[in-house]
Amino acid sequence: MTGLLRGPWGVILILANLLNAYVAYGALVTQPQGAWDGQTLTGIEFASALLIMLGFITSLLALLPVRRQTLSRWWLAPSLIFLAVGAARWAYIVHTYPQGPGG
Repeated sequence: MTGLLRGPWGVILILANLLNAYVAYGALVTQPQGAWDGQTLTGIEFASALLIMLGFITSLLALLPVRRQTLSRWWLAPSLIFLAVGAARWAYIVHTYPQGPGG
């Protein structure tokens, strides 16, 4: 029975991790021109928050087949890495480009 379930779970998790990679690329590659570039900073923060949310959802999706031992524990790693990358990028942006008064 586990052989029949491995394929669909693997496809779902690969597609979810590809979406995570796309969002992570956007969050990491986009650079603001300065502290005054509020639109870009907001976009980076949104992409980071989206990456955290998608990483959490993907982790939950991966947890079910891993707990049933349909897939190995390594299927949890990419989603947890994306979650950590999103949190680190968001923390970096907030720390490097702080909002001043009236901003």
